Amino acid sequence: MYAIEFETEIKNGTVKIPDQYERLKNGHARIVVLMEEEPEIPAPISFKNGKINAFKDQDGVAVQRELRDEW
Repeated sequence: MYAIEFETEIKNGTVKIPDQYERLKNGHARIVVLMEEEPEIPAPISFKNGKINAFKDQDGVAVQRELRDEW
């Protein structure tokens, strides 16, 4: 395995490969990203402890049939 290291900015999820590594622009690579600070990642949504009240007083099949009739 061959490793290189460089610093760059990530813009809109895109990493620009420096010109000196132009031969890497069309190939497969394993990327490791090291950040100065830990990014804020939102906690995953969990429905385990809560109740979902959508359509609680309606028959789901009847609602679907009514929606399909609109088409």
